[in-house]
Amino acid sequence: MDKKDGNVDISAMEYFFNPRSIALIGVSKDIRKPSGRSLNALLKWNYAGKLYPINPNHTEIHGVKCYSSLLEAPGDVDMVIISVPAPSVLAALEQCVEKRVKAVVLFTSGFAEIGPEGKELQDRVTELAKKTNLRILGPNCVGLVNLSKSVMASFANIVDLKPVYPMSLGFVTQSGAFGTLIFAQAVQAGVGFSSFVSVGNEADTEFSDFLSYLLTTPETKIIGGYLEGAKNGAKFRKAAQNALKLKKPILIMKVGRTRAGARAASSHTGSLAGDDKIYDAFFRQMGIIRIETLAELTSFVIVHRSGRMPQGNNIGILSISGGAGVLMADKSELLGLNVPEFTGETRRMLETYLPPFGSAKNPVDLTSAAVAEPEMLGRCLRALVADNNIHMISVAMGFMPHSAPILAKDLIEIYQSTTKPIVLTTYNISSSEVIAKAIKSIEDAGMPVLRDHLQAVQALSNLAWYTDKVRRHADVKTERQAVKPDTETEKIINNPEALSEYEAKKVLSGYGIPITREFLATSADMTVKSARKTGYPVALKISSAQIAHKTEAGGIKLNVKSDAEVRAGFKEVMASAKKYMPEAKIQGVLVQEMLKDGVEVIIGTTKDPVFGHVIMFGLGGIFVEALKDVSFRITPLSRVDAEEMVAEIKGYSVLQGLRGKPPVDIDALVDVILKVSRLVTEHKNAIKELDINPLVINSSGAKVADVLIIKK
Repeated sequence: MDKKDGNVDISAMEYFFNPRSIALIGVSKDIRKPSGRSLNALLKWNYAGKLYPINPNHTEIHGVKCYSSLLEAPGDVDMVIISVPAPSVLAALEQCVEKRVKAVVLFTSGFAEIGPEGKELQDRVTELAKKTNLRILGPNCVGLVNLSKSVMASFANIVDLKPVYPMSLGFVTQSGAFGTLIFAQAVQAGVGFSSFVSVGNEADTEFSDFLSYLLTTPETKIIGGYLEGAKNGAKFRKAAQNALKLKKPILIMKVGRTRAGARAASSHTGSLAGDDKIYDAFFRQMGIIRIETLAELTSFVIVHRSGRMPQGNNIGILSISGGAGVLMADKSELLGLNVPEFTGETRRMLETYLPPFGSAKNPVDLTSAAVAEPEMLGRCLRALVADNNIHMISVAMGFMPHSAPILAKDLIEIYQSTTKPIVLTTYNISSSEVIAKAIKSIEDAGMPVLRDHLQAVQALSNLAWYTDKVRRHADVKTERQAVKPDTETEKIINNPEALSEYEAKKVLSGYGIPITREFLATSADMTVKSARKTGYPVALKISSAQIAHKTEAGGIKLNVKSDAEVRAGFKEVMASAKKYMPEAKIQGVLVQEMLKDGVEVIIGTTKDPVFGHVIMFGLGGIFVEALKDVSFRITPLSRVDAEEMVAEIKGYSVLQGLRGKPPVDIDALVDVILKVSRLVTEHKNAIKELDINPLVINSSGAKVADVLIIKK
């Protein structure tokens, strides 16, 4: 099912989550064993379908008739849970094929995770799945649960936990044990799950298959995930695009940022952690929220389920503690939110409500005076809600028995009077029933209540970023350029031989990418004539597909200003190149215009093993070499993608114009990036790498000064 085009057969996945009947091969009576826990949980939570325990050593288990073989089970079997030793797995799967089972959950370990011998056995499982209509989850997984249908196909402790409502979070994990820990802690934090899937070694079905399926389920509003490495970038991308369209946020904890982490991920399930910079770029491009902690996930779910989306990036902060307010303001700006100072009517009202020693700026410091006068919170909060320049509000307030009913009444009334996201952080260390009742009434009214003020800011920041992503990418389609490459361009690309700079520039020109004015010369006289046509000063470059690094070969002369210098330069460049690489096929010397004022940038592409062609953009010189100030996106790109990757680099201010210099033509730069994206997308099987270095961009346009295209 590892389709290159990224399509997932959703109907086939349905049997994992809504099976009408389940057989359990290798089931045990002992509920302490992994092989005994699923049947016990299915019975405990009243699974409505038919159950067929399969174990030749028993006639019944927990009052359910037991069969010696799957083939003896009467009627159709939609799903089978297998918990037998690894050497017996293939025989069990063959029975599933004969029985026309649709889905298998394979708990068994002892496959690719143990080495070559296990890998060979896993490859046979994969081959069996490919040849049949059987879909397999695992091996080496803790299974899955669908809480809405009491499908408890797991041996993990999560099957013992009571469901939490609303059941809105679907979760997919490449780590079984850690995934179940996340599940348990999230439930404890008040987050309800619709489904949970541990994908294990992904011999057949994979992370993105379940991501795609969960998006189709109405009860799943948010998807979370623990990811070590994706197998199929096309599937992952298609799922992420669908999630944006459906406005269902995806939050992923992607590990393997460091070498040690990547190494550990690889040894854990055999996943390829991949280049973390590429994953980061993919997440930003596809609107996936990358999280570092469980608290980020749970806080976001609680805030998101209010159904409110901020209409901008400005946050208002209201706190009883000046210190907490400062912390939230710092965190907000670090995360990219704006904390505008209050002005005009808002400022006037706040100064009226606050004591002289309070702060009406932003954050608003209520001070301890709000303990004696709890109504102050409501007055100030109404002022912030009425300010059209404030798009979301974070409130940090302690509750006391005498103030709790007043605070709850005001907060609920204000919350219900607006559509702005408002998050309450409260520090309740009291055992007072009055306080507990007040806080519960606020939660019941739909207002998100958290226990950590920094997580409140983090959740609002993630929500604002996601909302903007949904808004900007609504109905965005991949840019289609009007220029159609001519026959000569296609011939050059499809020719398996390596390309010289001269030929590579012809390819770019064929795709409408502006290049320098230049001519190929094969003699000194021809070089002089070409230089005159080009206009002095010129650059002379050796033209040879075999000599990629012309500077090292002594094959470049810059700022050549006269006929005499051109003649001498031609001889020198030719001689140096022949000495550097005698076997190189030399086409001649490229005579190129010298570009004057402008900013040098780099646009490059490389082939990622997961996502395919990736485009890199950055400023030239020290910015890319020493500072690594570059951005990435996965092809194909939309105009929004290209605009975002240009604005993302730290040196963006250079493009906007510094020290009296005019800004460069950003539209022309974006156009070049889009045309490069189209080029490598349309010729993904011919082009391995492409490197424009530099593209010179100024206020009037852009031109490619040098390019290298490496064929496959």
